[in-house]
Amino acid sequence: MTDRRVDPGQTPALGSLDQLDLGGPARRVPPASPAQPHARAARRPRRWPWVLLALAVIGGALAVALGQWRDQIGRRLVPESAINREIEAAQQALARGDLTRADGRGAREQFQAVLARDPDHPAARAGMNAVRDAAVAQARAALAAGDTETAAQRLSLARTMAAPAADLSLLELELQRLQSTGADIADLLGRAREAQAAGQIEQVPNGALALYSDVLRRQPDNALALEGRREILAGLLRDAEAALARGEHDAALALVARVVEADPSHLGLPALQARLGEVQQQRQRQREAILAAATADLRAGRLDAAAAGYRQLQASEPDAVEARQGLQDAAAALAARARREAADFDFEAAEASLALARTWAPESADVEAAAIRIAEARAARDALPPPSEADPDRLRALLERARAAMRRGDLIDPPGEAAWDFLRQAAAIEPGSADLRDAQAEYDRRARACFEDELAGNRLSAAQACLDARAARQRGGDALATDRRRLADRWLAFADERLGANELALARRALQSAQAVDPGHPGLGAMSERLARAGG
Repeated sequence: MTDRRVDPGQTPALGSLDQLDLGGPARRVPPASPAQPHARAARRPRRWPWVLLALAVIGGALAVALGQWRDQIGRRLVPESAINREIEAAQQALARGDLTRADGRGAREQFQAVLARDPDHPAARAGMNAVRDAAVAQARAALAAGDTETAAQRLSLARTMAAPAADLSLLELELQRLQSTGADIADLLGRAREAQAAGQIEQVPNGALALYSDVLRRQPDNALALEGRREILAGLLRDAEAALARGEHDAALALVARVVEADPSHLGLPALQARLGEVQQQRQRQREAILAAATADLRAGRLDAAAAGYRQLQASEPDAVEARQGLQDAAAALAARARREAADFDFEAAEASLALARTWAPESADVEAAAIRIAEARAARDALPPPSEADPDRLRALLERARAAMRRGDLIDPPGEAAWDFLRQAAAIEPGSADLRDAQAEYDRRARACFEDELAGNRLSAAQACLDARAARQRGGDALATDRRRLADRWLAFADERLGANELALARRALQSAQAVDPGHPGLGAMSERLARAGG
């Protein structure tokens, strides 16, 4: 075989596989010459990466073996089924809300027991977090219910379990506020019990009912306040039943209203309210009957009976508008009668009518106007010279003055200077005088003409004065009654017009005038009801 030497300047190479002599005798590699040290070093393999890899593999195997050994030891010491039972028991306690218990059966204590055996147990760690969150939630619910003791305990538990400060700070402030309020509640309850024992029930603000109500405004579910109020309200309802049995309907109503104000849903209210409703309906029917009878008496001119009915209604209802207005109307009609009596110089009857009218309506403008008219008539009568018998000159002078007053239109007013006054004096001198009869006939004609003219011109007040002048001579009769009905019709039409314009005061005055002229007019009731509904 040819001996091939390697050129020191060339890089060693493996060469081709077909050049390898695998079957020949072993060849001895000649020792390297000193000039070839780098070539031998290049052929030496690098073994340290393989050593590191082998060490890593051995270490991992040991770790797995140790972990398995530890798990086997743990399973031998605490079986897996026992831990599961402990976790399940802790979760059940958590679901019941038993977060912590001194006997160790609370959720926190049982989760901690598992963690003591297996610090990395995931279910136990999650359970501890759930216990902490539940403690915060229970504290919040207790504060909402006003249970400061439970709230304080749950906040303490949440704090020991490292709950976030942001969750605890506001709850702790609310706890402090409620604890401060609780001291006030205790004071109020103590005072309420003392007042109740002393019989001070409804006094405000220091009566028992007011104090219990104050507590319930702050703590609606306070059991002591609810019970105290219930006892007081039950007593008030018993008093109301006793008042109703005695016929004291208004007192019973006031007591029931007090109970309704304090507790509208009180169980004792419905039955008593039903009984009061029946009594109220009966009283309403009686009221309507009294009012209808009084109104009928007023229309028929039965003033005394009308006033008695209105006063009966006023005695049971001091603020009854119908009673007050009815007495005003009766007083106005009586004042009109007093004016007529004064025109006849019947001052005794006029003063009696005026005094009675004042008892019915002391502040009536109609009554005051009648008083002025009576005083004027009295003064005019006193100023007249005493009548003399068979004095033709005096008779002629009086008749002339009467005719002059008729020409001026002063038929009945002013007192002492009216035609009616002069005719009365003339009649006292010579009642059968032909000249007197002629003057009286002229007076009647002028009074009728005055009425027709003023009525045609819709000057109702003037027409009423003319009608009063006729009434001074005609004490009755169909003709006078017919004209009274005509004038009352006009007054009611005027009242309807003013009511439509919402001028309620004028409508009321027109209605009063119609009542004074014709108390029995059938349209008075309807107009009165319309005015009452309109607030007039």
